[in-house]
Amino acid sequence: MARKPKIKSSKLAWGVFWLLVAGLILANHLGGFVQLGVWSIVRAALALIMVFHCFVSLSFASLPIPLAALYYIFQAQLGWPFIAFWTLALVAVLVTCAFYILLPRRYGSRKHFVFVAGEGKKRKHYSEDDDDCIEGQIEEGDDENNPYISVRFGGASRYLRSACLETAELNCSFGALEVYFDNVKLSPDGAEVYVDCKFGAIEIYVPGHWRVIDDMSASLGSAEVSRRLQKADTDAPTMTIKGNVSLGSVEVSRIKGS
Repeated sequence: MARKPKIKSSKLAWGVFWLLVAGLILANHLGGFVQLGVWSIVRAALALIMVFHCFVSLSFASLPIPLAALYYIFQAQLGWPFIAFWTLALVAVLVTCAFYILLPRRYGSRKHFVFVAGEGKKRKHYSEDDDDCIEGQIEEGDDENNPYISVRFGGASRYLRSACLETAELNCSFGALEVYFDNVKLSPDGAEVYVDCKFGAIEIYVPGHWRVIDDMSASLGSAEVSRRLQKADTDAPTMTIKGNVSLGSVEVSRIKGS
């Protein structure tokens, strides 16, 4: 018996997205919404897709951002109390950071969400959930031994692969980023990771036998490295983490079972 073709969830998400856009445009034309522009309709459809995806994948930590977007878009039309965009964005990011810290890991986001489109290019990444990602634009390098990842107004998980990691640069502003180094081998001289975290949260997971040197500075934020990783043998593969944390958090932990 021939197998029925399976629709990838990424295609399904984009199909539903265009159906939502069509439905919102029609509702707007029939007077369902007052003075709702085309771009507001597109943003609302994207936010609704993100909310749906969060519930389906149990990624509740990413919910505040699309919910804040929906509130901002519809607050005037539905008569809700006015809240400025940057106030909503700040509150959404802070709640997202809190959820990433407080919620059990199974309710954290392992999907790729990017809320604001920019000039970044789509690059190859190493998530185990490629088929379940809602693709967007993200700034990301393509050098396995010197990776670069930048996330703004969203959440992302990355599973890095490298045979000789030398450096890595991780930037997160108003969002959340998880990076896993389980398929990485450090260069003989060790590796340096540079972090820049503002109003966001970065979680770094490394093998338990690595040695991690903490050289981060935090201003109104937190930067923590597992004590076990800091106390590893001096001849162990060594990673030095440098950078700045402002009104955010960076946490370095060992991968479970390693």
